[in-house]
Amino acid sequence: MVYEKEFIHIARLLSQRKYDDAALISKKILSKIIKERSEFASEAKSIINLMNEAYLLRAKNFEEAPVPVDLDSRLELLRKELKPSINENIIWPQNVQNELNSTINEREKSLELIENGLSPTKSLLFTGLPGVGKTMAAKWLAHKLNRPLLTLDLSAVMSSYLGRTGNNIRVVLDYARNFPCVLLLDEFDAIAKRRDDSGEIGELKRLVTVLLQEIDSWPTDGLLISATNHPELLDPAVWRRFDRVIDFPCPNQLEIIQLITKLLDKELSSENEKLIDLLAICYDGKSFSEVTRLINILRKNALINKCNIQDLIAKEIEQTISGLSREERIFVTYKLIDMGYSERKACEITGVVRGTFRNQKK
Repeated sequence: MVYEKEFIHIARLLSQRKYDDAALISKKILSKIIKERSEFASEAKSIINLMNEAYLLRAKNFEEAPVPVDLDSRLELLRKELKPSINENIIWPQNVQNELNSTINEREKSLELIENGLSPTKSLLFTGLPGVGKTMAAKWLAHKLNRPLLTLDLSAVMSSYLGRTGNNIRVVLDYARNFPCVLLLDEFDAIAKRRDDSGEIGELKRLVTVLLQEIDSWPTDGLLISATNHPELLDPAVWRRFDRVIDFPCPNQLEIIQLITKLLDKELSSENEKLIDLLAICYDGKSFSEVTRLINILRKNALINKCNIQDLIAKEIEQTISGLSREERIFVTYKLIDMGYSERKACEITGVVRGTFRNQKK
């Protein structure tokens, strides 16, 4: 059996320093040889075993290898989670969930992609306000890919000594690329600022160039994720280097309702649907993490004070609405009517005089 095409492909991958991709193709050829060339089967099996052992050794070395530290402060530059835990109640907007699912699906089809000259997603850029689920998405991907998670500790990396910050970043990147893992560079804008920013020194400008090169050459058995709350600060060249850019918006009302329903699954029944709808309106504009925090406060108060959580929710709704301005209460009234409440009931909840509401409506 002739393997010229595969050998050429392997050689091309090696010339591009894509060693993991070359190993994946090699394993496929060796598996074919085992099935079709019995005289070479034993040797082919032996090579596959050696490749598997090498991969396991890398994973073992990763578990045992100490994370790099800053030479002056001796603080660890990374946080290591061998088996990241995830929040089962997390909900993302559908477009975000689709992008995350596609990243996982590409990994499952890695061999097929590589054989056709393509690579699975190896770099992601997350953008969005604090609390919308960027960090949790990185944990979720690491969990689904069965990869350890490394998170850059920006407070330890940033140094007042000239040249130290750049060296710390390089050490972190060199450490992470040697192991099959997920690397999260949170607050990415702090190290990948626009190079035309006159306020930045030359060191950080050179660092951006290094980061761009690293993103381009990141190994396919790992995943590099950068996250930022301030995408406008990023250097323009950064954007096109990432395989996927995912924007995490604040949840809409339906997504808030879904999250509250999940969080209160054991405390509330389907009969309390209207109560959840009202609470979702009160939490409009808040992030997923903020809604989760507020709901958990209600749950803890109900447990500690041994009272009915429905009463606490009703009080929360009443206090929130009473604190709104007249225009905001009128807006909430409209929302309630759109949800199916009668005009009378909606005005009763918000405290808007029906006559005033009608005049505003006109």
